[in-house]
Amino acid sequence: MRHLIPLSPALLLPPQDRLLLGKPLATALDTADPEAWTALDRRTRSATALRHGAGPLEELVREGRRDGSGSVDWAAAPRWDEEAEDVTWSRFPPSEPETAVVLCHHRWQAREAALAFTPGRPDLLPLVLVRCADSHPEVRERARRMLATALDGPGAPARGLLPTALRLSLRPHGTWALERVLGAADLPPAALAVALRASPLPAVRLLGVRLSLERGLLTPGTLTELALTARDRTVRHLCTGALLGRVAPGDPERLLDPLLGASSAVTRSSAVTALHRAGRGPEAAAHLADPSAVVRSAARLVLRLDGEDPVARYRALCAGAAVPGLPPGAPFGLAESGAPDAPALLRPLAAHPEGRVRAAALASLRMLDAVPPDELMAAMEDPHPPVVRTATKALVPYVLLVPEEWLVSLVAPGRPRHVRRSGLRLLCAHSLALRKRVLAALEDDEDPEVAHEAQRARYEPLPPAGSTS
Repeated sequence: MRHLIPLSPALLLPPQDRLLLGKPLATALDTADPEAWTALDRRTRSATALRHGAGPLEELVREGRRDGSGSVDWAAAPRWDEEAEDVTWSRFPPSEPETAVVLCHHRWQAREAALAFTPGRPDLLPLVLVRCADSHPEVRERARRMLATALDGPGAPARGLLPTALRLSLRPHGTWALERVLGAADLPPAALAVALRASPLPAVRLLGVRLSLERGLLTPGTLTELALTARDRTVRHLCTGALLGRVAPGDPERLLDPLLGASSAVTRSSAVTALHRAGRGPEAAAHLADPSAVVRSAARLVLRLDGEDPVARYRALCAGAAVPGLPPGAPFGLAESGAPDAPALLRPLAAHPEGRVRAAALASLRMLDAVPPDELMAAMEDPHPPVVRTATKALVPYVLLVPEEWLVSLVAPGRPRHVRRSGLRLLCAHSLALRKRVLAALEDDEDPEVAHEAQRARYEPLPPAGSTS
């Protein structure tokens, strides 16, 4: 038979209440966890503020009263004088747990007074570090003076404070303490940078990368890895910029090759732009049909800087209506290049065997405002859903000009799902009266989106007579 060991009631209390009972810091909270210190500061400040000056702290710093059970009689406890500039203590000097609680009080006068009792108590240094990022300038300045004295003293506590300093760097006014602790930690730069880059906090990882870049600790291989795989976009951009800054004429180390195939369009466009400086400008032609518009623009710029006309390249790519393996970016690039004959070259591509090329050609013609409504209506019969979606977007402005019978036929049962849903979008752009009339018989349709829209149209009130809506 198992015997249950009863837990001490003190273990069930939050850290601030354990400190009020006189428990040491190491017992009241996990002193190795930076989040424990910030949580203690937040919870204690909230608890004292909610009591409006009649909280558990006053039992320590003023003459509190207890009933026979040992609990504090809050109704009888004196209120804190909000105008007072001094702090009195129930015992002098205050104990370490008492000082820890008062360091987190919601009144800045109490926090500042508690700082006077932190020297010689290294266990309280994390809370002094918290007060270095205090919102009140007087508390902040006093805490910084005391931290500087403690870090200059014997014992070298800076390394133990580094996790908490990193956590507090995310707060306003938190960078001072981090810089001070980093300066006193006396860690090898490489080890420090690796530790910072492995932090779970994005701002700390960014700090580690910046520190590594300032001290030249990152090799081209590490820079490439971070530029391609780092979790943080800012880190990727920083490493990309640093890597591009190392590109020499001719690019003998082939630093640009991995960046040209990056998944990020920003990284690819930066690498394509750097091709000109590296003397590899002709290679930009391979990126004229990139899926990203910003990369295509960079490729055209590099070719023009090298004296080559990108329009001729686009004409060669798009010549013929059945070009095998034509990338969808080519029709877009041709439309973006401003070629006067672009519509004539793009129109045959609207009948290309590949659906993605047909969709790109139709979208490119729409960009040039060179596709009439009748061609868009014909494209609504396309078996490739992206083509139908592109035609739908282009037809919305003309929805009142198309025949109602044709519009009704798009949502008829038996049509492909992508055609029905695109027809539903056009129908919703038309008048409510037509939508009500067409969808009245489709409330139990097998397509849930059609059924939902039919039910919604049923209960939507018609606008008043004579209204323009």
